Amino acid sequence: MTTVTVADDAPAAVPRPKKRKPLLPALIAGAVGFSAVAVPALIASWTPPPSSSPAFPTAVATYSWFVSHGDLDMPATMIYQNGIGVEFMDSPQAVALGVDGSTYRRLGAAEQRSVPTDQGDPAAMVLSADGTFAVIAGANGHGSVLVRSLVDGTDREVSIGVGRSAVPLSIASDGDHVLVLLGDGEMSRYTDPPFSGALALLDLSSGDLLEYSLDAVTSAALAPDASRVVAQTSQGAVMMDAAGHSIHELPAELTGQAFGDDAWSPDGTRLVTLVHDPVWVDKPTGRTLTSSATLQISAISAGTTQTFALAGVEYAAALGWRDDDTVVLQTYAEDNSSEFQWVDADTGAAHTFATYESGFTAASIGSADLARDLIREWVVEDRPVDQGWTFGMLAAIAVGAAAGLIMWAVTRRREG
Repeated sequence: MTTVTVADDAPAAVPRPKKRKPLLPALIAGAVGFSAVAVPALIASWTPPPSSSPAFPTAVATYSWFVSHGDLDMPATMIYQNGIGVEFMDSPQAVALGVDGSTYRRLGAAEQRSVPTDQGDPAAMVLSADGTFAVIAGANGHGSVLVRSLVDGTDREVSIGVGRSAVPLSIASDGDHVLVLLGDGEMSRYTDPPFSGALALLDLSSGDLLEYSLDAVTSAALAPDASRVVAQTSQGAVMMDAAGHSIHELPAELTGQAFGDDAWSPDGTRLVTLVHDPVWVDKPTGRTLTSSATLQISAISAGTTQTFALAGVEYAAALGWRDDDTVVLQTYAEDNSSEFQWVDADTGAAHTFATYESGFTAASIGSADLARDLIREWVVEDRPVDQGWTFGMLAAIAVGAAAGLIMWAVTRRREG
């Protein structure tokens, strides 16, 4: 038998060093993934895709948390509030949609001028007829309204009196005259009873303010040529000339109905309003109180009003006119989505030309105001969405991180 003796001083086995995790390939993959998304996003935000101008998209972009606050750098075809009815991470936004039909930017000035009783909504705003600027309320004693240029992002304030509040209602095609409601305290659509004030015509060029002798005005609209005014008052609906003279009552059908910014037809012969009547509906969950919407077209000289029931529509908003015979209507569905329609003012026939989906947040789009003089020139077409670099950067980070993680896992498995 052979005996093997091991010396006491024999060196012990040295453990093999563990291989380091393969980070370099993962970093390279992450960088490639990030660049693949970030570069096109940056290019898109720097150079909006060409379009037949002015354009309106067949699908208005869904509510997004990542719309940039940068300047629009072009006229707007529409300004609106995005986020009515938001359920998750509620943050109502003031948004301007560029005349290219693609570029969306937040109007931070309107969001900053919000008052506490607005419950997070941006301040009221109206869009000029050519889309080059917006007039924004000063509804908390600001003593001024704000004029924001959408072309170069500059601001100027127009005084309405120290400590006074003002809410813009309607703007003339000349871009110089805007109807405003005046008050001394906070003015908000959510006040109870609905807020009202003194009506005045503000000259944005000179700052001159013409106050009318009407009581408790709740809505008003200025004719496109700034020659006449219609207003809803505590005494009913009235019409007068822009100087505040020749006041007379409008047909009884218009009493109590709100006049939108662009209620007047382009030729000044007709007005569009909406009536919402309460209706009980039987559903599997029980009886529910809802409403039915009716479109009203009133001929001013004849003193007559045509009505058109909007089948299946619970709520709608008249946004203006494409021409003297065609109304632009926005209708709302139960899920907060919307349809934009052309409606024949003589027959009530409707045609949907664009939609808005409520998306994950169940948001809806409201207080929309159109660039009146651009509507007749619209080319309605599919348009890509440019919401600025913010969303692109976040998407790029997510893609880069995912690519790096996948490469790290694959490389580690091979090394093992």
